[in-house]
Amino acid sequence: MRHDLQAQLDQLLTLVVGMGERADLMLGEALQALATSDLEAARRVVAADDELDRAYEQAQQGVLAVVALHGPVAGDLRLVTALIHVSLHVERMGDYASGVARTVDRVRELPADQALTQQLLEMGERAREVARAAMQAFVKRDLEGAKACARLDDDVDRLNLGIFHRLVRLAAQDEHHLEWATHMIQLARLLERFADHGVDIAEQAIFTVTGRTVELSSFDR
Repeated sequence: MRHDLQAQLDQLLTLVVGMGERADLMLGEALQALATSDLEAARRVVAADDELDRAYEQAQQGVLAVVALHGPVAGDLRLVTALIHVSLHVERMGDYASGVARTVDRVRELPADQALTQQLLEMGERAREVARAAMQAFVKRDLEGAKACARLDDDVDRLNLGIFHRLVRLAAQDEHHLEWATHMIQLARLLERFADHGVDIAEQAIFTVTGRTVELSSFDR
């Protein structure tokens, strides 16, 4: 029985990690589509979100099966509980990546500010770093790595705030950029939320190891 439980837990973990990798690739492709106005790439990201949703449903069913068949306790129960949360956070990250991709179509004919676009692309890459670090901490049960995700997310938040102010100024000074700037403010919010869900995954890494529910901001300097 113990061997069967461990095998199913390993399968679930592999599934959820694969979901995280897929969400990361989705955002990477969405950012590239934004940089190059590549509508075909953007549409691939939107289509990939459906696959991620199906994987999420598979993960949820797998968790229910483990609970029903094995009644896990202690560390195994914490892992099963964390997998429920992590799979949900990853599914939401896929939604945000899809939202970035949908924005590509909405702004393709609008005049863009290239400097601000580059800053948004940098912010997107930083958000990916947060999520990748969080998934790695979850897989490795790395407490210090999990705590470090909050500091990485601080960089994303600072970029978001600076970009927001610059977009607002651009919209106020140049009516030709008003609609584009409005879309980019919404896009920056998607990137910030992507990173926030990464931090949530890092919190689940800590829960899996310690059984404690924490807010990672409490570890800030």
